[in-house]
Amino acid sequence: MNSKLPELAVSQRIQVAREESEEYYVSTVEDITDDAIFIALPYRQRHPLLLEAGDRVKVLFPGKNECFCFSTTVKSRLEEEKVILYALALPSTIKRIQRRRDVRLYETMQVFFAPYREGEEPDFKPTLALDLSAGGIRIASPKPYEPGTTLWIKFSLPLRNEEFTLATPARVVRCEPVMLEGRKLYHLGMEFLNLSRSQKDKIFSYVFWRMMEQRRLR
Repeated sequence: MNSKLPELAVSQRIQVAREESEEYYVSTVEDITDDAIFIALPYRQRHPLLLEAGDRVKVLFPGKNECFCFSTTVKSRLEEEKVILYALALPSTIKRIQRRRDVRLYETMQVFFAPYREGEEPDFKPTLALDLSAGGIRIASPKPYEPGTTLWIKFSLPLRNEEFTLATPARVVRCEPVMLEGRKLYHLGMEFLNLSRSQKDKIFSYVFWRMMEQRRLR
């Protein structure tokens, strides 16, 4: 880790776009020196981002507790044994754009929920989640639950090298009635309880990269 860039590390995955564009490409940090950040050739699906010295780019990446972005200039393009790297100038400023727990994915997915009863096996029922973050989830329920009620929540997320399955207690913080196709439902805003740092990191990793995937497909 470079002392000038404590939020950025070698091997970290990042998103790169031309400064005037919202089309982000996936890359990794290969090295950080006292005057440059070296990144792998960024790709968007199968298409590379071709840059030249002097081009302006913006970089988006997750940190330990939040997300960051910065703008910088391409210093040079290096090619050795068919491997292409870009050297980026060290940014003068890095901006924090969101806390990790607030980075929210607005996407429906199947989840399961059940009443929380101490010492009893949960009887899970399927429903849909409407959004997800490392701090909580919003689900659809056929009946209302008072804020402060604890429920079980269970879901699986496809990560890069594994499928992550989580079953955890969560507290209802909001209960909002909605009408859907003539049927009354309730949207429950829920806060996860007692998640480990590793579990939060895995949820955040999924949320962040799904958000980037959605942005690339626009």
